[in-house]
Amino acid sequence: MAVKLQRPILVGGIGLSLLLWLLDSVQHSVAEFGGTAMLGIMAASLGVWLLKRPKSLTTQKPIIIPSPTKEAAEEAIATLTTTIDKLALEVEDINKSEKIGNDITQLRQKVVNLTQELQREELSIVITGNQGVGKTALTEILKSHWISKNSQKIEVTDITWQSEWITKNEDAQVNPLSPYDLILFLTTGDLIDSEFQALSKLTTFGQRFILVWNKQDLYLPDQKPQILQKIKETLSTINSEENLVGTSARPNSIKVRKYQQDGTIQEYIEQSLPEISGLAEKLNQVLEQEKEKLVWATTRRKAEIVRLEAKNILNQIRKERAIPVIEQYQWIAAAAAFANPVPALDLLATAAINAQLIVDLSAIYEQKISLEKGKQVAGTMAELMLKLGLVELSTKTLTIILKSNSVTFVAGGAIQAVSAAYLTRVAGMSLVEYFATQTDTNSVNIEKLGKILQSVFSKTQENNFLKSFVSQVMSHVLPQDKKLEVVSIQTE
Repeated sequence: MAVKLQRPILVGGIGLSLLLWLLDSVQHSVAEFGGTAMLGIMAASLGVWLLKRPKSLTTQKPIIIPSPTKEAAEEAIATLTTTIDKLALEVEDINKSEKIGNDITQLRQKVVNLTQELQREELSIVITGNQGVGKTALTEILKSHWISKNSQKIEVTDITWQSEWITKNEDAQVNPLSPYDLILFLTTGDLIDSEFQALSKLTTFGQRFILVWNKQDLYLPDQKPQILQKIKETLSTINSEENLVGTSARPNSIKVRKYQQDGTIQEYIEQSLPEISGLAEKLNQVLEQEKEKLVWATTRRKAEIVRLEAKNILNQIRKERAIPVIEQYQWIAAAAAFANPVPALDLLATAAINAQLIVDLSAIYEQKISLEKGKQVAGTMAELMLKLGLVELSTKTLTIILKSNSVTFVAGGAIQAVSAAYLTRVAGMSLVEYFATQTDTNSVNIEKLGKILQSVFSKTQENNFLKSFVSQVMSHVLPQDKKLEVVSIQTE
């Protein structure tokens, strides 16, 4: 039984058909009420329907991705090896734990495995899509009707698509589907925007996919060409219109009537056979023509996954080296502000962000920023903090905490000291996160840095952390006979 279309296909044609149908259905009313008025009502109704329909897909320029090569995969493995070597050299200067040593050994073994994988014969296919598109049914049908007849070793699995895979970290071109050679992305009609964005990202990541229009049996015969044409037009913007096939993995059962010789009618329900011939033909074509390219592309992505794993270990080591540097500067900032109190909004220009701190942190992350460049970055961060309102917010919050203890509150420069130390810490921890992912040292990505500042600021606004931090700052700047009273801030 056909269902009513709920996807945004060929609105103009369907809308016109709707008007004609309505006109025919209410022809008597038209005669009585007036043709012009009735057409106006129908046009207005159609307008409301158009306004309420799903938004059109985001348009973009065609994406052109270079064809996968063995050289590109080998280069990715070489880059991974360089990262591991850099990690090994860096841990030589610290007390290398047994765990880090084992991590490096495992990373080097993965390099060996990836090199061997360039000659891999077996392929892996993942079936994905939103919920309810028929992933499990298609997986079962492929295993029983296609893989069983294929001489090559093929693994098929299904995973429900998650939108956060492409929004959580837009910089990293890896996701849970990266280790698979071929993606079968299922839909049940014309693409909605979230599906199109997913396919666009997969194309950008260089991942090979086939778009499978499943459950075709739910549509009337005259609807299918319309949907097919619309999907092809959408796919043309990412150069993938030829990668579209239709299936009915688990068609609805149908009622069959059989006339008996005695004139009676026998009715029974019959299960329709699955239709995957188009998909099977496309899969055979891809395996025959693109098998090596699929392996090369997947190996390159896997090398990137392992490189990020090594980079995370390296960044953690660097972060452990960076925190004592940040603490050193935050105490310096606190002492300077306590001895020479300045208005809260002038803290950034005096002690809260020190250009030398930026230079020292950049050296840890091999960014090699000069002192002159450090001053420019410091100025940029000061502007961002003021623009985002972090200075004012932090000062108000810290003042409330300081008021809870009369000794610390009445101490000259207490607010400025704590604020200077706090903002220096926020700036330093933000730089740690920024340098961990930044590769271009010639410019500052202001938008990215601003997001990191806001994120770090939010993480440090937890009340228990702030109380503890205030206590630490005041213990550094107050005279010795007053330090004991600072403990009361933590115990209240």
